[in-house]
Amino acid sequence: MLDPKFVGEAMSVIAAHTDIPVSVKCRIGVDNHDSYNELCDFVYKVSSLSPVKHFIIHSRKALLNGISPAENRRIPPLKYEYYFALLRDFPDLTFTINGGINCIDEVNAALKEGAHAVMVGRAAYSNPWNILGHVDTAIYGAQSIGLTRRQVLERYQIYGDSVLGRYGNNRPNVRDVVKPLLGFFYAEPGNGLWKRKADAAVQSCTTIKSFFEETLTAIPDSVLDSPVGEAPAGRQDLFTNVRKLWPAPYQTRELQDVAYA
Repeated sequence: MLDPKFVGEAMSVIAAHTDIPVSVKCRIGVDNHDSYNELCDFVYKVSSLSPVKHFIIHSRKALLNGISPAENRRIPPLKYEYYFALLRDFPDLTFTINGGINCIDEVNAALKEGAHAVMVGRAAYSNPWNILGHVDTAIYGAQSIGLTRRQVLERYQIYGDSVLGRYGNNRPNVRDVVKPLLGFFYAEPGNGLWKRKADAAVQSCTTIKSFFEETLTAIPDSVLDSPVGEAPAGRQDLFTNVRKLWPAPYQTRELQDVAYA
């Protein structure tokens, strides 16, 4: 973010070598370069110098020294007002909000406030059954098909075994394919034992079928055969006062004036 000209040029090269739209994911700032105007300068320059029209905004700044990546996802304060102000100041661009949004209630709250789109990160990875299991119905209005965990895993096994080694050099391997499942039994009976079995099984199993045969004995049938339950509750008022915190509108500067490096 400290060199938006470089990012814009790099994204132009990437875009020239693909047929799909390119996007940029960024924080709202870096260390002391954390003003709203500096964020806007970055967005303005990157979008002016490249085909990028979509930015995914993690609504925290990044602290580059002294804290770990995990702490960087927690310690810098969330400033959702920066995200929503970008929608006001760059109406021709698309912005996805990210950071601190942990459940379906909070996704819907962001969309209700006007967010173009929402990215849920760690919450979906850590607890996919109870987060992603509600997305189709609660966000997109689709009818629930009532799949159980066992049925989902049966389908995943077919998919997983079909992609093993597809790209050569044993990639993806069993560990790669099952990694998204590590939170599948979050807070359920047998979860701890299943993870221990999974850790051992990825060392020896050569198929997803054999991996499940080795590990799913740890999970009770009552867990495997029940459909998704109630979605975890969240803060529906998470963005209620965000408009009162909006920074002043951005005044576009000439490209040559936008530089921090």
